[in-house]
Amino acid sequence: MRKPTWWLIGLGALFVASLIACSGGGGGAGGTFFLRVSGQPADAKVYLNGNLVSDPSRIELPPGTHEIRVEVSLGNGQALFQTFTVIAGQQTSITYDLRRYRIEANPATIEVWVAQAVQVSAAMYDQNNQPVSANFVWASQNPAIATVDNTGRVVGVRMGSTKIIVTDTPTGLSMEIPTTVLDFPPPPGD
Repeated sequence: MRKPTWWLIGLGALFVASLIACSGGGGGAGGTFFLRVSGQPADAKVYLNGNLVSDPSRIELPPGTHEIRVEVSLGNGQALFQTFTVIAGQQTSITYDLRRYRIEANPATIEVWVAQAVQVSAAMYDQNNQPVSANFVWASQNPAIATVDNTGRVVGVRMGSTKIIVTDTPTGLSMEIPTTVLDFPPPPGD
C-alpha cells in the first residue's frame, strides 16, 4: 500500500478548515452563529434588530449585519442605552457597562408646541457622580413630530409623541428623552 504524501495531508487539512469556516467556525449548523451579551447591570434589556431577546447569553444570529441594543429604563420615561453593530461570525461576545457613565438632560421630559422651540441641555457623569467631558450628537426618533439641531434645540412640527436621542460619540452611550408636541397654541403669557 502506498503511503500518502504530505501535500495530500495538507490538502485534506485545508478542506476540513474550509468546511469549519463555512459553517461559522463551529458556531452552528447551516451558517448560524451565536453571540453572548453580558455586562452591568445584569438585568438590562437586550434587543436584536429591535426585538427583545429572552436569553442574552446565547443569541442566535443568521448571517449578515445585526444591531444589538442594551438598555435600562430610567425614571420619567427615559432610557439609557448603548448600541453595537455586529457581523455574524466576526465576534462571539459583547460586554457592556451601563453603570460607568450616565447622561442627564434638562428638561428630563420635553413638551413643546407646534412651531415653537425648547432648548434642551445634557451633561455626562461618571459612576462617582463627577462630571466628565462629552461630545454629544442629537437626533429625533421621528422628525415628522419634532426636530432637533446639534445644540439640543427642539422644534415641534406636528402633534404627537416621539423621543429625542442624545448620544456621546466617544462612549456610544445614548439617552432617549420622551417628547410631546402639543397642537394648540400656548396660552397668553406663556
